[in-house]
Amino acid sequence: MKFEQLLSHFDTGICIDQLQKESLLDLALLFIGVDGKIDDSERQVVYEWANQLQWNSTIALEDYFEDSMSKSILAVKQNDIESFIQHRMHHIVDEPMRKFVKELVIKVIEADGVVDEAEKRALAVLEAEL
Repeated sequence: MKFEQLLSHFDTGICIDQLQKESLLDLALLFIGVDGKIDDSERQVVYEWANQLQWNSTIALEDYFEDSMSKSILAVKQNDIESFIQHRMHHIVDEPMRKFVKELVIKVIEADGVVDEAEKRALAVLEAEL
């Protein structure tokens, strides 16, 4: 019985960690297109970071990346950025990861050399969730 509980807690830890990674990736991908355009330099920042992750999912990282990118673009088109950010931030529970998400999205939005108003507004929403 105790062994089963240990496995259950271990699995939960992995699931929570993976959910946080997915939420970080979702947010980083959102900030690629939050200004209405997909810039290769911003995409490269996220891609390089994501490839360093210990990805523990049945969904391949590349597949998740593309699927999440589509969802991010849809959130921007539907002007649903605030709820997208709030939902993903709800899943990031570790304090170091909550601090890191801001660093990551700043790297993303600065990668193309231009930080526009839409990116600043989205960053303000993210900061309000920290």
